[in-house]
Amino acid sequence: MSMRSVSLAFAILAAASFPVRADDSSVALAAGGLVLEKTDGIALAAEDLYLSEKAVRIDYRFRNLTDADIETTLAFPMPDIAGDSATLVSIPDPANDNFLKFETVVDGRPVDWQVEQQAVLMRSDKPPVAITDRLRTLGIPLVPTVEATEVALRRLGERQRRDLIAAGILERQEHKDGTITDAPLWTLKSKFWRRQVFPAGREIAVRQSYVPSLGGLSSLSYGAPNLDPSQKAHYATRYCTDPAFERAAQALYRRASADGSRAFQAYEQSLSYVITLGNNWAGPIGLFKLVVGKGDPATLVSFCGGTAKKIGPTTFEIVVKDYVPQRDIDILFLKTTKG
Repeated sequence: MSMRSVSLAFAILAAASFPVRADDSSVALAAGGLVLEKTDGIALAAEDLYLSEKAVRIDYRFRNLTDADIETTLAFPMPDIAGDSATLVSIPDPANDNFLKFETVVDGRPVDWQVEQQAVLMRSDKPPVAITDRLRTLGIPLVPTVEATEVALRRLGERQRRDLIAAGILERQEHKDGTITDAPLWTLKSKFWRRQVFPAGREIAVRQSYVPSLGGLSSLSYGAPNLDPSQKAHYATRYCTDPAFERAAQALYRRASADGSRAFQAYEQSLSYVITLGNNWAGPIGLFKLVVGKGDPATLVSFCGGTAKKIGPTTFEIVVKDYVPQRDIDILFLKTTKG
């Protein structure tokens, strides 16, 4: 399908807040949808995908093409969380195993899922090493980036921490103020799964929803006069930004820069949806509908996809028949606050 960007002229937000410093940035965890075991017996008749900064919702209609029931594994791979003290990662509910607040309804009824989690040391020169049992024995949470993990590590004795450092599980960092931090180096891998029966010759409806992880900058990069060509090309490739969107972003940047009182501010958010991972069903998606919601009429939004139709003040729709995903979906939001 053809690529184009969806661009909106900017207006002033009534009120909002963005509680980070001007030099802060956060990294999104790219998630996607449900994944089937590879099968030629089940088709995805339709998929309605809604993406916004507040929510991701996917409505599937799976059809069993055979004359016998099919029981198979349905999974939701959660994005990896890597221990990295230098990077701020956006996690909706970091203290919970279900850190994206994932929910599923099958034929109108909520269903339960099994969860698998592993803490793994990822090394470029060696095979991955599972350290889940070792961390649990020490009472250390598996999510490497949460306060509870930091507290649990501080409770360990110095000898225990040095053993973990020697094993490559922690890294000792000495700061300019003389303080010492033992930073986690492991990666958390999580998956929700369930056995699901697809009845012979009929469709079932599955609705999945979760809170997305958002990337962001607390100021504008796109639209800045010093944005170099390689950076501009990155935005164009990833988000399909076009000249009209660029002019609107430049105007937004000038307005935010001219306001010395900081009463008017502009910042970036991004959302990544992995749609290429789950293509294990028979044939293409019969009817694919993507709706992108930008939340506020003032927000600028740009994304790749196809010919988009504006269906509301804050929503855009793309509809494709016999859809085969060729690339994942990345959305850029340029937002404003009025203090």
